[in-house]
This record gives sequence, structure tokens and C-alpha cells, in this order.
Amino acid sequence: MTREERCKLAIEKGYTYDSETGLIKNKFGNKLQAKTSNGYVIFGVKINKKTFQIRAHQFAFYFVYGYCPEEIDHINGVRIDNRLCNLRPVTRQQNQWNRNTAKGYYFHKTNKKYHAQIYLNTKRIYLGLYSTEQEARAAYLEAKEKYHKIEEI
Repeated sequence: MTREERCKLAIEKGYTYDSETGLIKNKFGNKLQAKTSNGYVIFGVKINKKTFQIRAHQFAFYFVYGYCPEEIDHINGVRIDNRLCNLRPVTRQQNQWNRNTAKGYYFHKTNKKYHAQIYLNTKRIYLGLYSTEQEARAAYLEAKEKYHKIEEI
């Protein structure tokens, strides 16, 4: 069952979404006591003794716009904040740019230097070897600014 089919099913079952608060309620008007999966709010819709899991941000987007985009980005980075003003459709690549972990460089053991690189449309662009982590990070961030500009949707 696709994400869109699951969301449509939830609407048919009476689930609603409040775009200002980001809360999802069941047909009785009760706020869902949702579990989290990797920090995302999820809830289940039961059909014929089988429960289908739905991510709250996907349901919220579908509820308002009637479709599920490839990826949905939480603008402020808080995965449990499902207010409509915090959700935007993005590509997989754009969504990966939000990672907080160090990326774009790593310590190259053989050369004993930091190796910097960036990916653009699945192609790796070599940025060089650097003596310090700060230099490698600066090179990556400069390249990110050049290659990874997010267009407003």
C-alpha cells in the first residue's frame, strides 16, 4: 500500500489534521498518542485486523495538498514539529543537506590529512587534502554554498 493510499485511508477513517498546531486527531477528536520512529511521529490506522503505519508529516502534507511529495523537509529540523509552516516538499538530495553530522570531509589515514569532497547529482567533486579539520570543513562549506543552493518551492 502506497503512502498516498494510507493517507487517504486515514482520512476516510475520520482522522483530521490541524495545520496551525500540527496535531492529528482520530475520528473521536482525540489527539493521537503517537510513537516516534527515528524521531518522527507515527500513528497506525487499522484495516481488516492489519495496522498500517503512517508518518504524521506525510499525512499532514497529504491532508492539506492531496499528494505526497518525494520527500518532506522539516524546515526547523525538529522532526516532531508537524505544523504546516514547518513542512516543505524537497528532493532526496535537498533533504540530505540538512544533516547535522560532519560530512564532506574525513581523515585520510594514509596521507595523514583531511580529504574534502562534495557530491552533486551523484557525481563526486574532489576538493583537496588539508592539514586541519577546520580547513577541510571550510572548503566543503564553500563548495556547498556554490553547488547546493536550495530553491524555494
